[in-house]
Amino acid sequence: MEEPPAQALDPARRRLLRLLTDRPAAASAATVAELAARVGGHPNTTRHHLRALAAAGLVQERVLPAGGRGRPATHYSVSPSGRAAITPAPGGAAAQEYVALAAAFAERLAERDGDPGADARAIGRAWGAGLATRHGDGDAVDRPARERVLRLLHRLGFSPETVTETETETEPETETDASGASGPGTTVLLRTCPLLDAARQHPQVVCQVHLGLVSGALETHREPSEGLRLVPFARPGACVLTLPPTLVG
Repeated sequence: MEEPPAQALDPARRRLLRLLTDRPAAASAATVAELAARVGGHPNTTRHHLRALAAAGLVQERVLPAGGRGRPATHYSVSPSGRAAITPAPGGAAAQEYVALAAAFAERLAERDGDPGADARAIGRAWGAGLATRHGDGDAVDRPARERVLRLLHRLGFSPETVTETETETEPETETDASGASGPGTTVLLRTCPLLDAARQHPQVVCQVHLGLVSGALETHREPSEGLRLVPFARPGACVLTLPPTLVG
């Protein structure tokens, strides 16, 4: 049976696959109880999703002896097919070289004097404006700016997922803000990051580049970026992007 791509999975299963993918190599396997504690909800629901992922070949099941008394516990780890499905690698080896170059750029920029975050945001804004212009021809002229920006983020490998107001949680205060403005807006979970390792090491640079990217794309589509916010690693397995409250559609 052909494994479905991660984009074809429902959000709950995609989130479990991402959690398993992000686990360190020394603790790559996890039990149902461990994963259910991360995602919330009943363990039986988590078990059902894991079995579906295993049937699709995206995760591997392994029964290990219990440490003491009790039944052996089933541990789950991501399979090579699952890792390939959840890890964006457009362009193959050339794209991986680009990612390595971008990571080196982020590290060098973080070492600069002054305000590396402001420099990173300006670079990201120019990048976003260029991408929006180059890729805009493939979008319908009447397509809302929000949808065009989300499509751009998807093409870049961020796996954006819009959440409803009832799903939105209070985010921590440590956030990247494009303008200092505040107010309710569309909440988007960025489930994957093409520069994840660099973002963990230098979030003040990489996350500012990504914030500038969205800002530049919005401005190219003649939409204001006031109120645009990005909270790195605010949710398990996701950064939280808040689009401006004035953005329509």
